[in-house]
Amino acid sequence: MAIFRFLLVTFVVVFGASQGLAQMATQDLVASAPGRATDDPVIAEVAPIRTESPRSTLHSMYRLRDELEASLSAYWQQQDRVNAARVTFVIDEIRALIDLSQVPLAARREVGTETALSLLDILGRVKPINVAVLPGTDTLDDQSTTGFRLPGTPLRIVEIAQGDRAGEYLFSADTVQSAPRFLAGLRKLPLRSSVSLKSWVSTGRQLAGPWIPTSVIERMPDILTRTVLDTPAWKILLVLTASLAVYFVARAWHTLLTQRLTSDAVQLARLRLLSPLGIMAMVLWLRYLFSLQINTSGRFFEISETCLVAVFYAAAAWSVWLASKVFFGTIVHDTRNTSGLDDALFWLTGRVVGAIGGLFILGYGAAELGVPVLSVITGFGIGGIAVAMAARPTLENLIGGFILFIDKPVRVGDFCTFGGTSGTVEEIGVRSTQIRAIDRTRISIPNAQFVDMQLVNWAQCDTMLIHEALGLRFETDMEQLRHVLAKIREMLHAHPRIEPETIRVRFVGYGESSLNIDLRIHAKTREWNDFYSIREDVLMRIGEIVDASGSAFAFPSQTLYWSRDTGLDAARTEKAHQEVARWRRQRELPFPRFSSAALERFSGKVKYPPPGSPDYFATDEDFAEGGEMLSADQSQSPDLDKLLDPKTNQ
Repeated sequence: MAIFRFLLVTFVVVFGASQGLAQMATQDLVASAPGRATDDPVIAEVAPIRTESPRSTLHSMYRLRDELEASLSAYWQQQDRVNAARVTFVIDEIRALIDLSQVPLAARREVGTETALSLLDILGRVKPINVAVLPGTDTLDDQSTTGFRLPGTPLRIVEIAQGDRAGEYLFSADTVQSAPRFLAGLRKLPLRSSVSLKSWVSTGRQLAGPWIPTSVIERMPDILTRTVLDTPAWKILLVLTASLAVYFVARAWHTLLTQRLTSDAVQLARLRLLSPLGIMAMVLWLRYLFSLQINTSGRFFEISETCLVAVFYAAAAWSVWLASKVFFGTIVHDTRNTSGLDDALFWLTGRVVGAIGGLFILGYGAAELGVPVLSVITGFGIGGIAVAMAARPTLENLIGGFILFIDKPVRVGDFCTFGGTSGTVEEIGVRSTQIRAIDRTRISIPNAQFVDMQLVNWAQCDTMLIHEALGLRFETDMEQLRHVLAKIREMLHAHPRIEPETIRVRFVGYGESSLNIDLRIHAKTREWNDFYSIREDVLMRIGEIVDASGSAFAFPSQTLYWSRDTGLDAARTEKAHQEVARWRRQRELPFPRFSSAALERFSGKVKYPPPGSPDYFATDEDFAEGGEMLSADQSQSPDLDKLLDPKTNQ
């Protein structure tokens, strides 16, 4: 239960941090729309915006400008959290009058603020616009267009056709690009304002949160108040200092965790999981510091915000990967001695689940940064054939890994032979199988290739085969050969480490320079060192038996005999000719086959086993019992009577 509580807390932290970052990035513009409700008395003093017509939208912009001037005056007089919240809320309301649907989610807050301040600068410099010239709700039905341009400006108020704010009239999405360009030509015109401002944009860039007193900003030298990448230099220095400090804190945090790491894989993953969680918490703190206290802006904000969001979601993906390893590793640890589940299969599943979860989180982060993830996926559909061909080896290896776990020809720790190479399986991964060879080298084989090989799993054998070919010299006579065969069989039946039912010691043929004996037995062991010692003992005992019989092992040789050639035996040759002639006269020549009468006449005449053998009087059933069958299914075994029936062997 402890692991499930741990994973639950981890999930809540990751999900809450992700949602917190998204909420901070977007500030949920819909919440500022008309009809919102709030219990904050400071915010309740600000009348809700109205966007049901172009006239209402422009009127709301003028009213919010006055509210912002009053809020700034109060904030400069008393720099506290309440007045800062009022200024932030009013700017949020102005931002809600702009269509920011085309702006990436992570940059929507800052881009909206810059655009809102640019609008205030423009409206404060151009000739005052009479709100009554714009259509209201009573005259909209008489208009033939859905967009209205403010007189003397390129600014347009348009009707939103789709989305959560469909039917409202907002400053168009083009305002994000057109407002700064138009403002650049109005810089020399004076700004009409009830407070001492030269520019709303410049004032907004120098504005900071309650943690940084206005008096400190006013006393800064001019070199620090100059803008670099649309942000004052002092803010850039402060951001870099805070980032460097957080970096060293993160390094110290990771070092502290590293010193407590153990050899337990599950505990190791649990401790490592704290590193990405710590990074996510630090990124959220930096996000709050940069946006709401230091108040970065412009291009520098885009750079810093992109870095923070990228680091946050990379850490989130890392945490999901580690959390998956912790979850499945705990299952392996808890079931190792109970259910007999395959450990490597759970480790592989944990990696796949962690990788998929991490990819989803990275995709969500990429979408927040403005990367068209859906378009990329659609592009994959268009080029699906090429992508499928490129990803085919990876997919084959992944499927091959699962086949290895399902079919289980080998497991981790098994000694096997494949493609002429032998080794111990150390790991079955997502892409490849790692094998420790006999020479202690590490072999990596793609799963798709490994699963198609002929695998010999030595770990699954019940006994181990000893198969040797023995060659005796040609001078060995048949009685000596019988003596050697009998003594070897006797020794093997007496050996305590040899399986008696598997003993096969037979004379199998005449070689070029030897009488060949085939030895095939099974040793009662499943361990290689023990197998080699048993085989060594058996071979040494066979050497003693051959030596005691007066024979010897053959070696490649030729014997040259010097004698007078006496030719063929004339009497025996004439006897053979007469017997063949008799077959012809009696129409019994056995070519191409014997007649039925001949087969019946000499069937069973050969005495086997030979006279003197204890099995001389054994029946066919006696021979069939206790033998090594070719099939465990007796019903599939051939009928011995039919095999011995002469009529079926003509």
